[in-house]
Amino acid sequence: MRAPFLLDPDSNASLQPKYAKNEWRSSRPEYLVVLGVCTHLGCSPLPKFTPGDLTVSADWPGGFYCPCHGSKFDIAGRVWKGVPAPSNLTVPPYTLVADGRILVGADAQPA
Repeated sequence: MRAPFLLDPDSNASLQPKYAKNEWRSSRPEYLVVLGVCTHLGCSPLPKFTPGDLTVSADWPGGFYCPCHGSKFDIAGRVWKGVPAPSNLTVPPYTLVADGRILVGADAQPA
């Protein structure tokens, strides 16, 4: 989903394997593997999945929020425009070993 509030909606300037350069930033839409490290100063973004969560903002669609400096990321880890974080959350290399099992750091996915 292309949202006008995202800085890098197509993940062109983000770090992710080729198989994760898509709408979900994942090899399969039901999984998301990202480093839980804000790309601003390395804080830990919180999962804030409820749309309209007033601890974030009334227009919040759900995603990840870094309360330290106010960076916002959508449900796929893509950064909002106008926040301190300069880029999307990083997707590390990973392998889906079996349903429900992911091996992070090993890249055996098709390109």
